Amino acid sequence: MGNGPYFIVVEGLDGSGKTTQIEHLRDYFQARGEACYLTAEPTDLPTGKFIRRVLRGQEHVDPRTLAALFAADRVEHLFHATEGILTKLAAGYHVISSRYYFSSLAYQSEYVDPAWVANLNRLAKATLPADLTLFLDLDPAVSMQRITGRGEGSELYETLEKLRQVREDFHRAFAVYGQGERIVVVDAGDAEGRVAERIVAEIQKL
Repeated sequence: MGNGPYFIVVEGLDGSGKTTQIEHLRDYFQARGEACYLTAEPTDLPTGKFIRRVLRGQEHVDPRTLAALFAADRVEHLFHATEGILTKLAAGYHVISSRYYFSSLAYQSEYVDPAWVANLNRLAKATLPADLTLFLDLDPAVSMQRITGRGEGSELYETLEKLRQVREDFHRAFAVYGQGERIVVVDAGDAEGRVAERIVAEIQKL
């Protein structure tokens, strides 16, 4: 493992264990005495809060507007003066983000031209591709069971058919837009501890 600090992105369907694995990763870095900043998209910034309202069905916008909102939120996520990823990296924190631009490509490609979505996200890809993108790959049926088991209200993309489509679109996005990036697919159906060990093994290769 080199010096870092590293920008690590964890992608996956809802229910794939992103939150749990991000916490394991934070514990790993902290045990080594290394500072770690956890973040997520949509953000808690005003752009992200509006997106959450759309995902919960409280606001209705055109799919292209939603794709543009995600791209705008990502710009804020990168460049915000105090909460931005670039600021945190400059301060010496490893930054671990739940979701980044591959989520836009996976979730929006069904409704909006993928090339247009990729174009919206060119600034993010040019400015800061992740040092490592981990895709927690899970059978959509298992993902759906886990989401339902939480007992929370469902969001825009939470049907089995949509999850199947999104999983396919993730794999397509990695193939088409992931050139030159370090992307690792991890079997998220495995035991939690084994998934965490696999992730640490990938971090140690950086």
